[in-house]
Amino acid sequence: MSRHSMTRRGFLKLAGATGVAGVVGMTGLPSPLKASVTEEQKSSLFLKYDRGVLSPSFCEMCFWNCGVNVYTRKGKIHKLEGNILNPNNRGHLCAKGNAGIDSTYDADRVQFPVIRVGKRGEGKFRKASWDEAYQYIYDKLNPLIKKYGPQTLVNFMHGTGEPHIHALTKALGSPNSVIPAYTQCLGSREMAWILTFGTPVSGHEPFDMANSKHIMLFGRNMAGAVQVREAEDFSIGVANGAKLTYIDPRLSESGVNATNWLQINPGTDLALALGFIHVILRDGLENIEFVSKYCYGYDKLVNHIKKYTPQWASKKSGIDAKLIEKIAWDFAKDAPNVVAVPPRRTSRYGNDVQTVRAIAILNALMGNWGVPGGIWVRSKVPLKLPEYDEPGQPKTRRADGAGKGEEYPFAPTNLGRTNGMYEATLKQKPYPIKAWFIYDTNPIYHSSAGVNDIYKAIENLDFIVAIDTQFSDTVMYADVVLPESTYLERYDNPHIQSDKVPFIALREPAIKPIYDTKGCYDICKGIAEKFKVEKWFKHSPEEKIKDLYSHLNIEQANMLKNERVLLFENVDPYPIASGVEPVFRTSTGKIQLYVDSLEEMYKEKGEDFSPMPFYKDPVMPKSDEFRLLIGKTPRHTQARTQNNWILLELQDDSPVWIHPDDAKNLRLSENDMVYLINPITGAKCDHPERLKVTKRIKSGTVFIHHGFGHRTRAWTRGYEKGIGDNFFVSEGVDPLSGAAAFNNGFVKIVKA
Repeated sequence: MSRHSMTRRGFLKLAGATGVAGVVGMTGLPSPLKASVTEEQKSSLFLKYDRGVLSPSFCEMCFWNCGVNVYTRKGKIHKLEGNILNPNNRGHLCAKGNAGIDSTYDADRVQFPVIRVGKRGEGKFRKASWDEAYQYIYDKLNPLIKKYGPQTLVNFMHGTGEPHIHALTKALGSPNSVIPAYTQCLGSREMAWILTFGTPVSGHEPFDMANSKHIMLFGRNMAGAVQVREAEDFSIGVANGAKLTYIDPRLSESGVNATNWLQINPGTDLALALGFIHVILRDGLENIEFVSKYCYGYDKLVNHIKKYTPQWASKKSGIDAKLIEKIAWDFAKDAPNVVAVPPRRTSRYGNDVQTVRAIAILNALMGNWGVPGGIWVRSKVPLKLPEYDEPGQPKTRRADGAGKGEEYPFAPTNLGRTNGMYEATLKQKPYPIKAWFIYDTNPIYHSSAGVNDIYKAIENLDFIVAIDTQFSDTVMYADVVLPESTYLERYDNPHIQSDKVPFIALREPAIKPIYDTKGCYDICKGIAEKFKVEKWFKHSPEEKIKDLYSHLNIEQANMLKNERVLLFENVDPYPIASGVEPVFRTSTGKIQLYVDSLEEMYKEKGEDFSPMPFYKDPVMPKSDEFRLLIGKTPRHTQARTQNNWILLELQDDSPVWIHPDDAKNLRLSENDMVYLINPITGAKCDHPERLKVTKRIKSGTVFIHHGFGHRTRAWTRGYEKGIGDNFFVSEGVDPLSGAAAFNNGFVKIVKA
């Protein structure tokens, strides 16, 4: 139907879909129920729909940073739309992205600077001016730095403002900045990929699922992922006929259309991957031309893998040996247009680096690097970009054991070990930790040192500063809370992304801050001025955007201005398919099936540090315990969005998944209310949660969605919705990466 000939019935249908009152209120159209308005008048008015003023942005409802077009009318945001040219989302927004408006108009936001007046955790604060808050920080923190040294300060950060808070921490002289994404999410995966291919997977993953003939997911829930492009590419690949092998104790959104769902025993992904590799090498299914040319350590791998037979892998994983052989053959037949995808959150069982190493080797044997349907190769933005002076990394020893010469030499010092910093604060070793800066993250909620230990660690602190948009569980314990403007109210540094098609995107404020808030740059600059280190804050995000334009030619500048994204399409993500020799930034210059740099640690510390993937059994629960598995829901982002009323309409709890046999043994039924109990600490969830009885979860395990169970009473909607997993996750550590091992946590279940 042409929009020029829209009928009254068609208009009423449109109005009904969006809400008649909303359409009239926002567009000024007369009520379609008034018979005095003619069809021609309605059609004419509809064509004059005011989209409003457009501002460019990228989404902050998760960390995928989808391109967003923000439309405002009379200084108010009324609509968010995906930028169709942005490679991260191609015009689409997920539920979280569409709910972003509420992040700004949420009355529960931190609306002005506050200083604590009650006991920590009580949530009693008084209003302060910005200058008073900055001075208070100086008056409290400076004596601590003088007494204990600048390393007494630890900064936890997660968000677009990370460069500013990181620069401030270094300028004050502390080496102790940490980003939770390393130890509590994807650190072990990145380390394994670097050891094998010389490059990380990166947050924006290079798996060419849209063109793949066989997708193998090791616990990676693509359909329920927070990444819009990846979820779309996954869906396209499956729709185009790609075989899907889904490996997970739980049947998630990704597994419902699987060719093979392998309901594996928890913690045995490595055994299964080794079994696949054994069959491939035993039966000569590897791409020998690719392996001979681009891989290092092939002969050693052949000898190493002989003991990991499919029969052995079957006993460990619970998957039939013949099925292991069949899938290995099917996978190899479709090579090189295949991809084996490791989990994103690899803080799981404590053998995660070795597990992902095996998955990386499985890919390498298929020769899928740099070919369609396999692993594409990212390119950097081919542009000379503005450079700015930054404070150097302090040479003081870090407190978390990350870095060369430390306990975890492979852990990067720019990301650090969050769980290591919790432990250092708790034990006050290797030196006193007396102050925390917390930027846009929630240590109490996602602690990997045990939630009770986090509270004890906080008792050791003399001073806590929180920079956030909301009063999270941890912010309630801060001495000073500085309110950050939301992503729709502020400038941020240009988003420059290496990718299949590298690009630059901009974020500009769609509206002025509606409360007394500031961007992270301005907040850090204000603190820096009190400490006389403001020289590191000479260039604001707005000025950096202007500097960027000065480095572009006229055509590039016009594209960035008009399209709100600048693409660099003259790159080749499939170099091997194009006959171009790949570059592997490893010590050998090749894909490392065997890692020489691990040899000394292997000799000194044992099999955990094997240069080739080495299997050991996971820790097992007792007979009356269940292994707790946790995972993301596509309706929320970690623990950030559970006070968003739009997303709570979609999901406001985290039911406990349990297998029917286990429910029967416990005399429990669907929708019974139950408590989870930590058998080690005795901790019990604050309130009961309903039971979901389903064969979609492996017997002996239970599952809940991560991100629920908040205790902050400042949230009028998200308070105590669902139960939190932070009381029950494991305190284990991967010996190679130093990252957490959450899935070795166990629970008991009792009926409420």
